[in-house]
Amino acid sequence: MEFSSDVEMQKVSREAQEFFEKVLFDEEPTFVSDEATIWDVSTSTADELLERCAKSYGKVLSVDDLKQPLWKLLRQVNEGRNVATPSA
Repeated sequence: MEFSSDVEMQKVSREAQEFFEKVLFDEEPTFVSDEATIWDVSTSTADELLERCAKSYGKVLSVDDLKQPLWKLLRQVNEGRNVATPSA
C-alpha cells in the first residue's frame, strides 16, 4: 500500500498537534497526507468544527475553508498568531 506524501503536513507538525488537541480532541488521526482535508480525519459536523475553530483560534471560518487540504487550513487558523518556533 502506498501513501500520499506528507511533506507539507510535516512543515506544520507543531500546529497540527495543537489543532488535534484543541479541535479534534475526541479523534486522533495517526497519519495525515498532504491531500487530506479535515473530512478525512474527523467525523464531527461542520457546525461543530467551525465552532471549535472559532473558540480555539478566534477565527471565523466557512464550510468552504474546511474543504481545503488540512495543512492549508492549519496555516489559515494560525495566520497572525505568534507561534513559537524552535531556535536553530
